[in-house]
Amino acid sequence: MLEESRNESNGSGEVKPPRSSDGRYITLFEQVNAAAFLSTLDGKILEANLKSCDFLGYEWEDFTKMSLKEILSESTDWSQLIDEISARGGLNFETECIRKDGGRFPADISTSLFSLDGKPVMLTLIWDITERKEAEKKLRESEERYRCIFENSAVAIMLTDEHERIVSWNKYTETLLGMSEKDLRDKPVSMLYPPEEWKKIRAARVRDKGMQHHLETRMYKKNNELIDVDLSLSVFKNDAGEIIGFIGVIKDITERKKAEKKLRESEEKYEGLFECSTDGMLVLDARGEILDVNTRACELFGLTEEEMIGKNFLSMDLLTPKSLSIVVNQFQELLSKKVATSQETEILDKNGKILNVELSSFFLVKGENEVDNFVLVIRDISDRKQAEIKLFREHSLLQTLMDSIPDSIYFKDEQNRFIMVNKAKAARSNVKPEDMIGKTDFDFLPEEEARKAFEDDEEVMRTGKFIINKIEKLTAPDGSERWVSVTKIPRFDAEGNIIGTMGISRDVTEWKKLEELYKKEAKI
Repeated sequence: MLEESRNESNGSGEVKPPRSSDGRYITLFEQVNAAAFLSTLDGKILEANLKSCDFLGYEWEDFTKMSLKEILSESTDWSQLIDEISARGGLNFETECIRKDGGRFPADISTSLFSLDGKPVMLTLIWDITERKEAEKKLRESEERYRCIFENSAVAIMLTDEHERIVSWNKYTETLLGMSEKDLRDKPVSMLYPPEEWKKIRAARVRDKGMQHHLETRMYKKNNELIDVDLSLSVFKNDAGEIIGFIGVIKDITERKKAEKKLRESEEKYEGLFECSTDGMLVLDARGEILDVNTRACELFGLTEEEMIGKNFLSMDLLTPKSLSIVVNQFQELLSKKVATSQETEILDKNGKILNVELSSFFLVKGENEVDNFVLVIRDISDRKQAEIKLFREHSLLQTLMDSIPDSIYFKDEQNRFIMVNKAKAARSNVKPEDMIGKTDFDFLPEEEARKAFEDDEEVMRTGKFIINKIEKLTAPDGSERWVSVTKIPRFDAEGNIIGTMGISRDVTEWKKLEELYKKEAKI
């Protein structure tokens, strides 16, 4: 087709640019999403498409007086480049291109040779890859940050391949296990666990669930010493949903396990349990008088044991009206139901500072179920409250991030109800994001399209497999049609159970139109 479009000559042997020749050729030449040039082998430009004018800032007439050499960075070895193109019949490479105004941009260039009227002609396509380069830079920076976290983490992190052979680990892994690269590289990870512990890990069915958090087990160090560890496992999958590896995060809990053992040994001893508790505990009589108090409770209130014992707790101005009501109600619940409901509230320390706490209570029992005294347990949840605030902020940040992305993004629960959508997703249905929460595709799409989306989501949740770049046609409320590329993945909770789906869809309507155009052109 190119040869037919170039058969005109001006009589001197010079190829005449076919600005008005074969319409099919011009359509393809102009529609390609790149700056396109036809040139002689030495680089003299014979033809350029309109994209080249947009990319480089020249008028079309300028190009017919130029050489490709003038467009490429001066660092490009033109002679060597031409030699390689001639030898190979074409070449793909990256370099820098220069616009008319002197501006520069990174470019991906593809060249190929063909014969026209018995003379070699070169087709050159130039893509501006500025955004890709910036994305690659950001990716490298992100990888460097994660590598830094990986290497400097205070827990052991280990990666295995699909056959459970160790392929990578961080520095702390070697420190924790006392092992070197020779001890670990390509070794089966099962060698690190006693047989009975490996069976327990297998029983967790990580391959099926995708992850397993906080599995307590035991591992061998190089000297065969066994240590207690908290193990969290996740699987790596490729785009086809196939498992290609595993990651394990290993925290040494030997000291914690020793402390737990001590606590179990002393749990029959009231004083040991009382003082070792991380919660504040007060022993009260029926009138509210403090009979005993542990160290943690003293710390919470900023008072000494001497300042508390013998005082009436209900009248010490350490309770707000709400928390006072909770304490009284819990006492009444214990009398009637033997069980009191834990509740979150606020208390005050001696300086009037507000503390976020969870209050629970129980009766001390002696002898034959004889009620002795009332124990009030005060758990400081300030950190948890801060974590909840942080989670809320992160949720807001995620929403902001999602709203800045032009692709449609959503999260659904197990009933296929939307629990979070971005503005782009809502805009597709001419509603606000909050109007979609709690609803399903059946509220926004025609029955047939909603049914297909529902079945895809159900399949993802049933199998745990991803749907990647599936092309679908959607009908808007106004009846207009568009095409989207859809990706759907399962959502998991902390135990590895599937709790819904997450999806991203990109509008590819223009691409589909172009595809149809190419198909029509190919039939001509």
